[in-house]
Amino acid sequence: MDRRVKKTQTAIRKAFTELIKEKGNVDEITIKEIVDRADISRSTFYTHYSDILELTDDISNMFAEEIAELVIDTHKRIDGNESYDHIYLEVLNYMLDRKELTRVMLTDMRNTALSNRIADLIMERMEDYYRSKHRIHDENLLRGTATFWTSGVLGIMRDWARYDFKYDVNQMSDIITRSIATCATIFSKENI
Repeated sequence: MDRRVKKTQTAIRKAFTELIKEKGNVDEITIKEIVDRADISRSTFYTHYSDILELTDDISNMFAEEIAELVIDTHKRIDGNESYDHIYLEVLNYMLDRKELTRVMLTDMRNTALSNRIADLIMERMEDYYRSKHRIHDENLLRGTATFWTSGVLGIMRDWARYDFKYDVNQMSDIITRSIATCATIFSKENI
């Protein structure tokens, strides 16, 4: 990608992200505000995006892709169950570094479509990863595993953002790990 194109797209995304932080709702942001903040012309905006919806999709895709990459890269570097602790810390730090964007993307009910899109993209990437790594041939089991992991962990992270990142990343990683362990044992025959 041309360096100028990348620089312009970065300026547009940055302006849009700042406006999300300020307004809290994607629907309240106008193209005029974005171009003024990015210090570009309207026609330059339209060279890169057809409308705010396409820009929103681009940012949510980037957010989801970066999270999915963190998960998959960590799985590749660290084997076994201990990789999950590292994954949670990586993703939690990523979200904390983008606290306002995370809050808007995952918790603002006016932006539910964004949150669902992010979860779906992460789920798709996890399905692909599980398919290649674990050789699961049962597509229903594969989808169920990816859905359970993504929805559960993302749900806990969503609550963390909703309650203003109340706990530090180590505490949150521990909460996630213990929650998953509890789910795995609470419905065992001995506990029913």
